[in-house]
Amino acid sequence: MPETFVFTGDIFVQTGKALVQLPSKVEALWDSIFGGERGLDTPMSVVGASVIGGQAVENDNWQTFVGLLASLNFFLGVFNIVPLLPLDGGHIAVTIYERIRNIFRNRRGLPDGAPVDYMKLMPVTYVVIIVFIGFSLLTLTADIVNPIQLF
Repeated sequence: MPETFVFTGDIFVQTGKALVQLPSKVEALWDSIFGGERGLDTPMSVVGASVIGGQAVENDNWQTFVGLLASLNFFLGVFNIVPLLPLDGGHIAVTIYERIRNIFRNRRGLPDGAPVDYMKLMPVTYVVIIVFIGFSLLTLTADIVNPIQLF
């Protein structure tokens, strides 16, 4: 059982590193669309993951297929806690901010402050959504034009 926790911790750390390195992969992804070589470490869309999953099954490599499914699920869970709205991590960050603010207000004898006005955060949320859509279109295009080949 302890090995499971170590393995999960390692995957969590690797996922965190991959998230931090994600912006630096955009240039290689862009180049791969226009004829450059597609690296195995470049981000992929659902289409790319499906292609790799299909290749794994086609070659009777079920361990790779199940590992891919588990990795995707784990990545989505970790990505969702990134502290950006509209992700869950953004809502958690706002809640933590409100709680810390109220602790300081209460220490000064003031009542709890009003809830955060999410409408004021909408411009930031829109920017995040636009970046997500742009990145999704970029990875989708790269997966169609120059897919990653494992086998």
